[in-house]
Amino acid sequence: MEFQPSSSGDDKLIIALDFGTTYSGISYCFTGQRDSVPASIEYWPGPEGTGVPKIPTVIRYDGAKSFTWGAQVGRQDGGIVGVKLLLDPSQPRPKYFSNTSVDEELSGLPKPPVRVAADFIGAAYKHAMNEIAKKVSRDYVAQCQKVYVLSVPAVWSDAAKNSTIMAARAAGLSPVQLVKEPEAAALWTAKKLDVALHLKDTFIVCDAGGGTVDLISYEVKKIDPKLKLKELVPGTGGMCGSLGLNRRFESAVRKLVGEEQWENLEPSKAYQCAARQFDNEIKKYFHGDPEEEYFANFPRAKLRDNSRKGLESDSWRMTGNDLMAIFDPIVNDILKLVDKQVKRVQKKRKGRNPNYIFLVGGFGSSQYLRKRIVAKYARIQVLQPPDAWSAIAKGAAMAGVEAEATVTSLSATWHYGVTKWSRYDGARDKGRPTREFLDEVTRVETMSWYINIGDDLVRGKTIRFSFTREFEDLSDLQIEDELYEYRGSRPAPVHPPRKGDAFRTNCTLVSDLSMAPEEMFKRRTIGEKFTGVSTTS
Repeated sequence: MEFQPSSSGDDKLIIALDFGTTYSGISYCFTGQRDSVPASIEYWPGPEGTGVPKIPTVIRYDGAKSFTWGAQVGRQDGGIVGVKLLLDPSQPRPKYFSNTSVDEELSGLPKPPVRVAADFIGAAYKHAMNEIAKKVSRDYVAQCQKVYVLSVPAVWSDAAKNSTIMAARAAGLSPVQLVKEPEAAALWTAKKLDVALHLKDTFIVCDAGGGTVDLISYEVKKIDPKLKLKELVPGTGGMCGSLGLNRRFESAVRKLVGEEQWENLEPSKAYQCAARQFDNEIKKYFHGDPEEEYFANFPRAKLRDNSRKGLESDSWRMTGNDLMAIFDPIVNDILKLVDKQVKRVQKKRKGRNPNYIFLVGGFGSSQYLRKRIVAKYARIQVLQPPDAWSAIAKGAAMAGVEAEATVTSLSATWHYGVTKWSRYDGARDKGRPTREFLDEVTRVETMSWYINIGDDLVRGKTIRFSFTREFEDLSDLQIEDELYEYRGSRPAPVHPPRKGDAFRTNCTLVSDLSMAPEEMFKRRTIGEKFTGVSTTS
C-alpha cells in the first residue's frame, strides 16, 4: 500500500483483526490518507502464509511460553483450534467439532482460554506491525494514535464479547472496540462493491465463514457525504460454516474406502493431501453441475480400486452428485437462515423484498452457495464482492474511520431488563408470590424491560429508568443489581420466568452508595422508620 504521511499530529492507525473460528486476518488503514482504503496483511510466517489475507486460527505450544501459530503450524502438527469458541463455553458448538466435552477441552489447555486467545492475538498484531513498518516509516507509525478493532459474530453472547476484549487487553491492545462481523462486511461491501445504492435500499449481509454463518439486514439512511446504514431487523445466525463440509468429506471418504482401509488412511499424509485439495480447491470451485468432475488424490496410499464409485489408482473421481451430497445438508441450513432473514425484512417492509443479498466470508465466495440462493430468490440480486474472504477485516478497519461509513443504529437481538417490585394487581398478578414492604404496600416481583427484541438502538443514546430502593438503615449501602437477558419470543414476559437457556443473568452491577451525596436520600416514616434512595439505571 503506497502511503504519503500527512503532517497532522492527529493521524490514526486503524488495525482491525477478523478473529475467526478457523481463519483470521488483519487489515489496516491510516486516517491521514486522502482516501482511507484498508489494506490486508498478506505475508505471514510459515510455508503457506505467502500472498494470503488469512491464516489458520491455530496455536501450538512447545512449552509454557514458546509457541507457533497460524501458518507456522503444519496440518499434522496438532495444535489448539477453535479456542474462540472456548471463550464462552455456553455458546452452541459447530457440528464438525469433536465430541469431547467442553470441560475436557478446557482441562487440556495449557492456560485459560483468554490467555491462549491473547497469545494468538498478540502474535498476529506484532507481526502485522512489522509488516506495516515495511511500507511506512517506523517514526510515523510510532506517532500515530493506534485504534484497535476486533470483529465478533453477530450472535456472539455478551460474555463471549467481554472475554474477547479481555484477551485483546491481555495481548497489550487498548483501547479496543468491537464490531459485528456482518456490520463490518456491510461497510466494506456497500462502499466498495460496484453497485449504486439508493436511499431506503435494503440489503442482507450473509457472512458465511468456517465456523459460523451470520446474517443482518440493513437500510440505507444516507448516501452523501458519508454512507449511513441502519440495522433493519434483528440478526440471525447458526453454526453451519464451511468446516462442516470438511467433516462431511471425511465421512464420505471413510464410507468410500471402508473401515479397514480408513484406519490406516486417516492419520496418513495421503489423506492430508486429499483433504487439503478438497479444502483449498474443490470447495471453492464447485458450481453445482451434476456433470462436473473433480479429483481428490491420495498419493501412495495403496487403496483398493473401486471403479464403480470412481476410486482408481489412489484417486477419487468426484462427480457433481457426490459433491452435492456433501454440500446440500449444510447449504440447506444456510438457506433456512437466509429465508428467516428475508421474511423478517418483508414483514418490516410490508411485503417488499430486500434489494440485495451480499455474500461474504470464505464460504460466501462459494459459487454453489450463490447458485442455490439465486435459485430460491430470483427477484433479489445476489452479489459476491471479489475479496469476500477479507471483507470483514477491511470493513472492521473502516469502522474505525468515522469519516468513511457508519451504522447509526442497531436492532436489538434480545430483551434486556431488571426485576422490580410493583404494586400488586389482582388481574395481572394472580397466583404470584407477594411481599409486604416498609411502606405497607403489597408488591409482586415483575420485569422492567429496558430493551425489547427489534428495538432500534441509536448509537450514543443512553436508556435510563428511575427506581427507588429502600433501606432500613444506612449501615450497608453496597447493592447488587442483575441485568437479565431473555431470548424467548416476543413480547417479553411481565414476571421473571424460570432461569434457563432463554432467561439468564447477563451481568451483575455492584454499586457502593456510601459515598453518595446525602441529598440523594429521602428519610420518611410510615409505621416504621425507613430510608429511600432514588436511583437511575
